[in-house]
Amino acid sequence: MESATRNPRPPVGSTAPAAPSALAALLLALAATNPGATGAVSANPGAAGAPPPNAPGMLRVTVEAELSCPSCAQGLERRLGRLAHVAGVEVRPADGRIILTVEPGRRLELVAVRDAVRNAGFVPDRMAVIALGRLTHADGAPALALSPDFALPLAPTARAAALTAEAGSRLAQVSGHWDAAPDGPGRLLVDSFEVVR
Repeated sequence: MESATRNPRPPVGSTAPAAPSALAALLLALAATNPGATGAVSANPGAAGAPPPNAPGMLRVTVEAELSCPSCAQGLERRLGRLAHVAGVEVRPADGRIILTVEPGRRLELVAVRDAVRNAGFVPDRMAVIALGRLTHADGAPALALSPDFALPLAPTARAAALTAEAGSRLAQVSGHWDAAPDGPGRLLVDSFEVVR
């Protein structure tokens, strides 16, 4: 006599249905490999509004300053970490460098970075910027568009002219030093660049 509660076996040649957790993992894996597919489930639902990792924006800002007081440098790390769009802060007192990594597709207010360093009692000697953007013109001068509403002005140098000629409207990664202006956003002096696509 057979029990009525016995689990039926699948017919020979068929497979048993996947466990719910295995099915969910499979759907998430498919969505991650083909995000444009109809009905795809997002592997990270909170990241729907996040820009892609290669979106235009600042990648890193490095501030050079005399960091002779290590305990003061720790306070500076906390202060800079509170700025909008800062993903990470690394203070290197021995090198005299403060390295800020930026959230993907975002930019830092360079004046705010400079002011935070000053307000902590340090004098920023130089600020290096690595950014990803497209060449455009703002007020008749070349600029690097980091978002639809912001372009970082480029100083009119031979390297900026070469960047403009080579990159055209393609995406370029640009490294340079920020030249602060007393009455405006300042300009980026291009040190090097690479056309990405």
